[in-house]
Amino acid sequence: MTDPVILPAKGGVKTDKPRLIDYGGQLKPFMGGPVQTLIRLGTRWALDITMPIMRTEPAGRQWSAALCSGKLFGVLTRFRQDGLAIGLPGSPVVDDAGQTGMVLAMRGFRPGYTVRVGQFFSIATNGRRYLYMARAAAIAGTDGKMSLPILPMLRVSPADGDSCEFAAPRIQGSLSGNEVSWTRMTAPYCDFGTITITEDE
Repeated sequence: MTDPVILPAKGGVKTDKPRLIDYGGQLKPFMGGPVQTLIRLGTRWALDITMPIMRTEPAGRQWSAALCSGKLFGVLTRFRQDGLAIGLPGSPVVDDAGQTGMVLAMRGFRPGYTVRVGQFFSIATNGRRYLYMARAAAIAGTDGKMSLPILPMLRVSPADGDSCEFAAPRIQGSLSGNEVSWTRMTAPYCDFGTITITEDE
């Protein structure tokens, strides 16, 4: 398997828009009655990134190369949480194998570290990142352990000791659409418009 392309760190975000893609749904009885919400495995995240206009050299050249390669091999980039003071979470990892569902047991936190509701993190499993959001706040115990309600449910059961990236969460996935294009100006600047990264699993 080819490693995903790490997008350049500089000059890549003007605005971004996280999106939860729900593969569940609601069953609405046509004769009335209660609505049933189905939570299905596979719900995942996407991120729309509107990029600023940038100089063709060197940033435009570097970004065009990264996006063209990323279209074939997938991309990996930082998931921004502007304004959130993440602090020092320690070195959290998955605590025990075989976990499923919407609560994740972890160990290795700095004792007393608080994960805030809505805070994102990624899990590195078998060379792939999976992005999750905390559904509720949780505090690590004196032993560094924590059980955290997450969204969406675990799509792949992580292995014991898999890294949980709270300090710098990342999103990994495919670039949407069938092509990569950009506008070149004679100034010389490049305009890449908006790109969309969608998790594959």
